Amino acid sequence: MQLPVKDRRALAAARAATICFLVQGTLVLTAAVAVGDFDVPVLAAVGASVSLAIMLICLYERLPRLANHLLALVATLIVAELTFFQPSGERYAPLYLGVAIFVSFYFNQRQVIVQLLAVVSLWALALAQAYPAAEAAQIWVLGAGTLITAAATMRSVRDRLSRTAEHAKSQRALLDAFFVHASAGFGFLDHDLRHVRVNQALAEIMGHEREEIEGRTLRELAPMNGSVLEPLARKVLETGEAVRGIEIANAEGFWHLVSYYPVPATTGMLGVATTVTDVTHLKDVERRLEESNKRLTVLATTDELTQLPNRRLLDEQLELALARARRGGLAVAVLSVDLDRFKDVNDALGHAYGDKLLVEVAACLRAGARDTDVVARVGGDEFVILLADLDVQEAPALVQTVVDRIRERLSRPFEIDAVELQAAACFGIAIYPLHSRDAAGLLAASDAAMYSSKTAATRVA
Repeated sequence: MQLPVKDRRALAAARAATICFLVQGTLVLTAAVAVGDFDVPVLAAVGASVSLAIMLICLYERLPRLANHLLALVATLIVAELTFFQPSGERYAPLYLGVAIFVSFYFNQRQVIVQLLAVVSLWALALAQAYPAAEAAQIWVLGAGTLITAAATMRSVRDRLSRTAEHAKSQRALLDAFFVHASAGFGFLDHDLRHVRVNQALAEIMGHEREEIEGRTLRELAPMNGSVLEPLARKVLETGEAVRGIEIANAEGFWHLVSYYPVPATTGMLGVATTVTDVTHLKDVERRLEESNKRLTVLATTDELTQLPNRRLLDEQLELALARARRGGLAVAVLSVDLDRFKDVNDALGHAYGDKLLVEVAACLRAGARDTDVVARVGGDEFVILLADLDVQEAPALVQTVVDRIRERLSRPFEIDAVELQAAACFGIAIYPLHSRDAAGLLAASDAAMYSSKTAATRVA
């Protein structure tokens, strides 16, 4: 469980004090054995130090501020007792250094000053009893300077650590705010590709609660795409290079854009950061745009009424057919078709009947032409049939065969809304390379041939 900041500080102070007392007791015992002063005061000091350390372990982080002050005071008294009552007591005075360091790190500035004054005062009294005044003053100045320097250094380190901790805390809060409230899905994976932390957006994208995601591996959460994503994430761990913009779809048909980024540590890689964005709506937009483009392409090249190719597509196909014919020594035929007396149908029955008749005629032309021929509507009642890849010698006869089939089909009456209509047409033929060698010339020649033969009339039945 994460402790509040105040409790974490108390815990750190308790652990430091425990270590301080254990080290202090060990030093007292070692020094006493070394100089032969092993007696009751030494045992009492060592026992007090160990007892206080045990008490701190039992209390753990639940130390009130008053207890911290009491511990510092007890430590000072233990060192004072050794200093004043041992035969060579002044030798134990450097133990004040540990007390000064502990107080400097965990107490406020006023309390540090009070503790240092108490320590240097007690040390002065101890030195005055053991040495002449001049020598005692010299030893005291050196010792007090050492204590004050150590305390000032520790205070500076503590302030710098505090500022660093506060800065890190503010940066963590900033990153947490961004991480938690971002609209994109964010997550962190460890070396086993196990999700350590995810934000709410990622949980919603994946359709799980955060608690269900954290602790589970990438393959466990995405079995459908695990074989694709897992090698990419491991590659990021191995190379330290990001992998961006992986498009995946889940079983429900939702599209996601996944990226992996390295999270470096002091040595090696700490893990992998992942971002997941739901791009299903973008995929829908992309699909609709593609469909719209297809429709626009069809509209641009197709006659809206008859659904036959229009003049634009006919011109493109004619140029392609001529290019093939030039390379292969083939023929290309253009067959122009114009309905006779079509205007009479519009005038007598209206444009609706005229449009329906054009649709029937278009179907008739399509049925009479070959499967490979292009049948296009190029005007109101004007059509063109393109016959490509023909043998030069056989082209005239083949075109005439198509004309005969169409004439036969047009000779049958069309029933449109209980009205029987008869359609007749005239035809004009132009063949590459017999009549012209380019597209414009072929179209002009077929039009001229058609108009010269325009003698039939549309009969309204």
